[in-house]
Amino acid sequence: MEYYQGSLRQFAEELLSQGRGNGQMVVVAPLNEMVIEDAKKKGVELLSSLIVVTQNTIFKYAHHPKEKKGAAVPVSNYDLIEKALRTPLHIYEDPIQNEIIYVFTYPYDESKLVKVVVHPNFKVKRGQFINAAKSWGIVIKEAFDNSQYRMIK
Repeated sequence: MEYYQGSLRQFAEELLSQGRGNGQMVVVAPLNEMVIEDAKKKGVELLSSLIVVTQNTIFKYAHHPKEKKGAAVPVSNYDLIEKALRTPLHIYEDPIQNEIIYVFTYPYDESKLVKVVVHPNFKVKRGQFINAAKSWGIVIKEAFDNSQYRMIK
């Protein structure tokens, strides 16, 4: 597996300027210990200790429809995605999904949060699994006060 050497923002800027991918991924953070412990309690063995973003996710969010509503994280603020994964304000589990999914949050401004959704043990190739940061956006803080998520941090 080949990883890009640089930040998420650099990775995104390079991919978007080239207009096509080269099969690389970027490591954005180590997996939080609380997530590892929570998965163990559920009997799930995590196959990696890193959180990774694929080029497909970068292209998906480059011109996402959320952009028009102000709910997309601009590439210029991708450092906030890394901060959400490295030093999250909160980490939640989404118990409604059929698979384990974790949601990391980080302050965006006084009333909003950056929300990053991580899929542990996401299969990218035959026999190759990553903890994939598959989606992100900007949400209103109050949305998490009455959400379906279970807080683990």
